[in-house]
Amino acid sequence: MLVREDACELYLTNVAELIERHGISLTRPGPGEDLELVSTEKGVAYELIGLMPHPDVPSAQIEVRESLAPIGGGWYRTSSYEYELIDPVRDYRRAFHFHDAGWFVDRYQVAVHEHCEQPMGDIACEHYAGSPVRDAYAGVTMLIAAWIEGPINCATLDCLA
Repeated sequence: MLVREDACELYLTNVAELIERHGISLTRPGPGEDLELVSTEKGVAYELIGLMPHPDVPSAQIEVRESLAPIGGGWYRTSSYEYELIDPVRDYRRAFHFHDAGWFVDRYQVAVHEHCEQPMGDIACEHYAGSPVRDAYAGVTMLIAAWIEGPINCATLDCLA
């Protein structure tokens, strides 16, 4: 995704608004705290964490992390994103990742992967084959769908190991 430099903050705001539009309460940044793009060695990054609307405690949460780097007068999401669903009530974790591209491609011959755990901590496969996630809007939508649809049988996914 290529955005103008001055649009990075707007992008972050729009991602946060998409999350909140689904009734998810952002806990990071905390109440009253501003959304924050953090400078990194290669550009900027952000993290959003939200609690899903549900009466169960502890509530499921989503975590959205992305890095953006300046390229040709714009900003491009780099080889770093993590979209995570952690659902302690259903003892389930689902995640879509793209990070450490050089090492990961050398080892698995693909750049993106998924995680699936049920029960959480029971890792039958460290990395499952995945498809690239276009941007945080798509990532958030996938996480919400995974939460609504509930746990899948992780064994139905293709293990990269």
